[in-house]
Amino acid sequence: MKILHLATQDIGGGGFDAAYRLHTHLRNAGVDSAMLVYAKKSADEHVTGVFERITRFERLMLRMQSGFHTRYDRYRGGYSMYFRMGRGNFLSLGRLKGLLPFKPDAIITHWVANFITPGMMRQLSKDTGAPLYWYMMDMAPLTGGCHYAFDCGGYKRACGRCPQIGERANEFDISYRQLREKLRSFKDVDITAVVGSTWLRRQAEESAIFSGRSVKQIMLGMDANVFKPVPIEEARAFLGLPQGKKIIFFGAQNIYEERKGIIYLIEALKQLHAMLKDDRSLCEKVLIVTAGSVQSMEGLEIQFEHEHLGFLSGDVRLAAAYQSADIFVNASIEDSGPMMINEAVLCGTPVVAFDMGVAPDLVHTGRTGYRARLKDTSDLAKGLRMLIEMDEERILFMRAECRDLGVRFCHPDVQVRAFMGLCSSGR
Repeated sequence: MKILHLATQDIGGGGFDAAYRLHTHLRNAGVDSAMLVYAKKSADEHVTGVFERITRFERLMLRMQSGFHTRYDRYRGGYSMYFRMGRGNFLSLGRLKGLLPFKPDAIITHWVANFITPGMMRQLSKDTGAPLYWYMMDMAPLTGGCHYAFDCGGYKRACGRCPQIGERANEFDISYRQLREKLRSFKDVDITAVVGSTWLRRQAEESAIFSGRSVKQIMLGMDANVFKPVPIEEARAFLGLPQGKKIIFFGAQNIYEERKGIIYLIEALKQLHAMLKDDRSLCEKVLIVTAGSVQSMEGLEIQFEHEHLGFLSGDVRLAAAYQSADIFVNASIEDSGPMMINEAVLCGTPVVAFDMGVAPDLVHTGRTGYRARLKDTSDLAKGLRMLIEMDEERILFMRAECRDLGVRFCHPDVQVRAFMGLCSSGR
């Protein structure tokens, strides 16, 4: 079986890494898998980068197009950072088809903003006879332009009056037009939504686009030989973190991104500090470790001892951060994952998280961590305290449960078998 992946980029974090991981897992299992991406960042010979394969004139046109879009995005003002126009690029469908490494038996679409439009996906499927599987990294496939809908349910109907486009919102605004184009493009196409969490599955099943269509749930697969339990002392020595501390780890590519919930985390930590005021020795043991692209987190008023690791490049260093922690805390208030929860449980690290994204699937209170009510900082603090105060026997039990659950749902072999069964059945 020949499987083609479409993505804007192959590696570079988040959904890009998730797409590339699936591709490599399939190849490791003996599947003829290839990627067609706009911007190739890896050295993988089975990844075709559009930008590197086109003519100098075409590159110039793409740069001009990108510059125009950047200027226009600044001009339009008032649009949320989570809303995007459904743009492709100026390259024709015929030009893109000429770059395909083979005629695929199945096409898996990942994060394709500014690369492939729904109309191009439709035609690729029609011309090759390959069914489409849209592996959703966020809500973009379901909506008229937003990658995260927050409290808006417009995607369940027809969009329009979009709260993410400011003053330009009206009944027939760009969100309405873009959702209508998706509905038209996929009207008679063999397309299946594939999601990585029960949370996103529910959103897909309620959406105007995928209501009544096939929606399958397949967890994101991680390298279980990298994301695995190791002695906590060994992981801390690798990262230069102190021994004998109770480490709470929090990470995100952009820590200050609204949906990652940093303000909720800071408030929960303040409450946790107040809870522990009568146990001075335990309070002094707590170390907050953060990681992300920002160089400093000064001014956040973290009352506990705090160390920022900066951006953790590569899976080995990222895995070490989970392995060195007593707790991984995820404060996201809007997320389709994050896959950091998958990674943490594979490392045997208990997770405290709000009840959203993949947390309902992997974070089970008293077993693999603590799942707090969404946006309830008091409940998040309660969960942190519960895990901080656990005795050694309970900690070992919870670490073993995390690893067991991670292997059962997030092992690459599980992901590969599920996709092979899906693609072989054509449904």
